Amino acid sequence: MMFLMSPVFAQTEETEAQRKSLWLNYENTTLDPANGKIYYEQRLDRNPLYGLWEMRKSLADNNIHEYLPMFQGIIIGNYKLGSKITAAVPTSEERKTQRIKFLPHPGRYKFDFWIQPAFAAIFGYREQVVQSNTSVLLQTQFYLWQGMVLNAGILFPITNDMDGNPKIIRPAPIFLNQFFAIGKNFVNASAGFFYNDQYGVNVQYRHTDMTTPLSYGLEAGYTGRYFYAKDGIHYSSFNQLLLQADIAYRLARPDVTLKLSGGQYLWQDRGVRVDFIKQFTNVEIGLYAMKTKNGSTAGFNFAIPIPPGKILQGRNARLRTTDQYRFEYSYTRGFQIGERYRTGYQLDQKLRQYHTNYLNSQRE
Repeated sequence: MMFLMSPVFAQTEETEAQRKSLWLNYENTTLDPANGKIYYEQRLDRNPLYGLWEMRKSLADNNIHEYLPMFQGIIIGNYKLGSKITAAVPTSEERKTQRIKFLPHPGRYKFDFWIQPAFAAIFGYREQVVQSNTSVLLQTQFYLWQGMVLNAGILFPITNDMDGNPKIIRPAPIFLNQFFAIGKNFVNASAGFFYNDQYGVNVQYRHTDMTTPLSYGLEAGYTGRYFYAKDGIHYSSFNQLLLQADIAYRLARPDVTLKLSGGQYLWQDRGVRVDFIKQFTNVEIGLYAMKTKNGSTAGFNFAIPIPPGKILQGRNARLRTTDQYRFEYSYTRGFQIGERYRTGYQLDQKLRQYHTNYLNSQRE
């Protein structure tokens, strides 16, 4: 089996320049022309279809017919581009191939920095109609081994009318994250200082097939509160247990995902939640309702990319805007109904981007 570190480009100067430009968008690439496969990672776009199409454009070898996108060095699936995009579970040999390539070459990734906004708001107080907490984060990742990254950065506060945290430049959430996959089973484990002022450990499991409508998952976390003051960091003992289970079903017509989840949230609040999720090409919009011991509420959420994407990019380093910004609004406030913290990503949100129904719906 022969592996190449870069594609064989066509001979015309214009085509070669275009392909080289596209190739810069990718990291941790392995070309296997003998078996018609390409392994790659693309962190610029939240929509994996862009990565699939641009990878095909960047290759001069027309014999490549299997595309294996990765996340943190772990293969998500084996995709074929035909009249319909199809997906298969990666084989143990394919996972072994990428593991062998990754271990001796951790430098197969760029120094990647991205700008990410953070915004939370509540509305309706008579004295102050809008109360918000707004900041900008400059973030990066350090790859430690296959699937394992250290997330770190700097937070620059802009406004804060919602809590007593001082407006000081401070570290962004810093935590370790291990992503793992075997067959149709995926695991996301994190430890460190998360968003929403919680620190501790969080583990998510999900069983999903990129071609079938049903998936289900579990999540557990044990955390305490932390905050930055002018004299340093302060934190409580571990006192928050998060336990969640969910089941999701993707309807083909209309193309909507229904998700039922329940368990224990923060503050020992227990209850259930129903989500209706619609994926568009670059945007995801959701509506939800929930009932817990602390009360009932409803709201909406969305995920969007932040333009312009690439700002500066070279062979070894890149500055960009974040591939996605997520926001959720709850109608009811102040009663600690169904509250939770956020790690880098939720497994169900990440994996449904790779579902073949979603990818094929963009080609209809």
